[in-house]
Amino acid sequence: MNVLIAWVVIIGSAWAVGRLGKKVGQPLAVGEIAAGILLGPSVLGLCGPWGAEAVDFLRNTELQKMLQVLGKLGLIFLLFQVGMQFHFSDIRGRSRTVLSVAALGIIGPMLLGVLIGPWLHQQCAPEVPRAGMMLFCGIAMSISALPIMGRILIEMNLQTRPFALIAISAAALDDVLGWILLASAGALATSWAKNQAFAVDSLAMQIAGIALYYGVMMKAVGPLLRSLYRRLATPADKLPHSFLAVLLVVLFCSCLITHRLGIFTIFGAFMLGAALHQERGLAEAWTSRYSALVTVAFVPIFFTNNGLNVNLQSLSAVGWSALLLVCLCSVVGKLGCCYLGARLGGESHGDAFRIGTLLNTRALMGLIAVSVGKSLGLFNDTLFTIFVLMCLITTAMCGPLLQWTLRGERRKEMSQSD
Repeated sequence: MNVLIAWVVIIGSAWAVGRLGKKVGQPLAVGEIAAGILLGPSVLGLCGPWGAEAVDFLRNTELQKMLQVLGKLGLIFLLFQVGMQFHFSDIRGRSRTVLSVAALGIIGPMLLGVLIGPWLHQQCAPEVPRAGMMLFCGIAMSISALPIMGRILIEMNLQTRPFALIAISAAALDDVLGWILLASAGALATSWAKNQAFAVDSLAMQIAGIALYYGVMMKAVGPLLRSLYRRLATPADKLPHSFLAVLLVVLFCSCLITHRLGIFTIFGAFMLGAALHQERGLAEAWTSRYSALVTVAFVPIFFTNNGLNVNLQSLSAVGWSALLLVCLCSVVGKLGCCYLGARLGGESHGDAFRIGTLLNTRALMGLIAVSVGKSLGLFNDTLFTIFVLMCLITTAMCGPLLQWTLRGERRKEMSQSD
C-alpha cells in the first residue's frame, strides 16, 4: 500500500513539475529531479512537522528499495528503446569523430577533477582519503548521462540527426570507460584502505569480458532475435506475446551480464536495443505500445528519488563556492573538450557545440558515480550535495542550449533560402 501511495505522489509531482519545466525549455528529466528536491528535506522538510513526516515516509528504507526496483526497470526499458532507435548506418564514416570526442571528453574533465581535488579536499572534506576522493571527483566530472541524453533527444525529436548519433556513440564509449574506471577506482580505494595490492589481472579480465559480450550481442544474439521476430510477427500483431516473452528474458539476461561485468545493468539494455535496431518494425511496435507507460509511470521514479536525497541545507558559503568551481571545471572540461574533439573530427561549429552540450549532461551516471564514492567513504555529505547539484545543473543546461543553437540554425537556413 505504501508503495502505491508513494508512486501516486511521484507520478503526480513529476508530471506537474516536469510540464512546468518544459515551458522554460527543460527536459522532463530535470523537472522530475526538481520534483524530488521539492519533496525532500530541502523544501518539504522545512514545512513544519507534517512536512518532515512526509519526507521521512518517502525516504523510508524499505519503501526506497521497492521504488528503486521499479525505477531501474524504467531505465532498462528506456535504454532498450534508445538502443533500438540508434541508426548505425548514419554513423559510418564518422568513427574518427566519435573516438576523438570520447577520448577528449574523458581526459579533459578527469584532469580538471584531479587538479581541483586537493582544494576540495582541504576545504570541504579533509576527513576523507585524499587520493581516492580526487579519483572519484575526476570520474564524476568525466562521465555522461546516456539515458537522459537519449530521453532529451527523443523528446526533441532529434534522435536521428547526425550530431545526435555522434553524441550517443561517444557517450556510450565514455560511459563504458567511465564504469571501468569507477570499478577500478573503487577496487583501488578499497585496496588502499586495506593496505593491499591492486589486482591488475581482474581489470584485464573485465575489459576482455566486455569485448566478448559486445561481439556476441552484435554477431549472434541480435541476428537470432531479428530472425525470430520476422517469423512470429504478423501484420495484425506486430509484437506477439510469444516473441515478447523471449525478448524480455534476453533483455534481463543481457542486463545481468553487464552488471556482472561491472558496467551497470542499463548498458545491457542499450546494447540489446542496438543489436535489434535494424528491425524497424519491432522498434515502432515497442514504441507505440510501451513508450508512454515507461516514460510516465516508471522512469520518473528513478529521477525523483535522486532529487529526494539532495539537502541544500548542508552547504556553507565555502560549499557554494566549491559548487561554482566544480560546475565551471565540469562545463569547460566536458563541453569544451568534446567540442574540440568534434571540430578535430571535421564537424561544423554548430554541430560540435551541440555534441559538447549533449555530452555535458551527467545526471544519471554522475549521480551513480557520486553515490558509489559516498558509499566508499570518499565523499562526505557536503561533497555529495555539491556533485549532485553539479550533475543537475549541467543537465539543466542541455535543453536550452540545444534549442538556442537550433533556432540559430533555422534562422540561417531561412536567410539562405531568401
